[in-house]
Amino acid sequence: MLLRAFASQEFYEGFRTLLGLLLRATRAPSLLAGAMPTLVIPALVFQQGGEVALGAAALTFLGVVALQAGVNVVNDLFDDESGLDADPEFDQNPFPLGSRVIQSGALSRRGMWLLATASFGIGLVCGLVLNTLHPGNTVLVIGVVGALLGYFYTAPPLQLAYLGLGEPIIFLLFGPLAGLGSYYVQTGSLDDPAGATLSVVLGIVIMVVLFMHHFPQHAADARHGKKTPVVRLGPVAAGRLVPVLMMIPFLVLLGAVVVGWLPLAALAFFAGAVPAFRASRIALDSSEDPRRMTAAFGQVMLTLLIGGALLIVGLVSDRLLA
Repeated sequence: MLLRAFASQEFYEGFRTLLGLLLRATRAPSLLAGAMPTLVIPALVFQQGGEVALGAAALTFLGVVALQAGVNVVNDLFDDESGLDADPEFDQNPFPLGSRVIQSGALSRRGMWLLATASFGIGLVCGLVLNTLHPGNTVLVIGVVGALLGYFYTAPPLQLAYLGLGEPIIFLLFGPLAGLGSYYVQTGSLDDPAGATLSVVLGIVIMVVLFMHHFPQHAADARHGKKTPVVRLGPVAAGRLVPVLMMIPFLVLLGAVVVGWLPLAALAFFAGAVPAFRASRIALDSSEDPRRMTAAFGQVMLTLLIGGALLIVGLVSDRLLA
């Protein structure tokens, strides 16, 4: 009887609806982008001749994804409280920053708080398990710092994103904290220049993903007191920064290869230079056009996903073919 209920069409449709709602509420596409360092760093450890602890790598990935999901949900809760996500301009925005599940009535605020609590709980459990593998509570400290920065990204009294600190916070969370944290879980070390370099490279690209998100909704941000860099500088001046920001990670990686911190195979990341160039061209030409800047945002996402995936392939291949 129970098996028949699980196999029923009603159960399947209900499960699919629930899964779709959870993916929307946690902004699932951003989760893979944020977790990219937890995938690249184990490939680096493998390239360096180390033995990758697959269980620890999986827990790190799950923990970062869960914490980011919690941060995304809390972000939506406080953007709803400020009135930002309910701004009428979001109806015309082709790709709003928030999930808008509260505004659409798909989830209540109470439901969102329960989802945030569950997400942070999963992240905490993953962190505590990983913390037992290494003495000194380093993993716990990294996790707690990350969770606090993520929570106060939009939560009072700090509301860091409303002060225009969103980009540096995202760089720190998904660059040094996620990258070097992943390296520490695998090796017990935080002082490897290769791990630090890749953490910086990925952190900058992930930061630019957020930066690009702020262009289509800069007017709404300004109305609700969210002083993002695009609001402070204006879209035209901020658009001129995009080519510079997109160039930095490639130069950093190239420099690390030249000095011998990374193998030549790491240059596979340069496959992401093509969408990076496209994003830069759009930002220079059409920074005030929401739809064009949404396309530029997509190109930055491709830079991260293509560059990150081929970086993994390059690092793994470097050891296998040696």
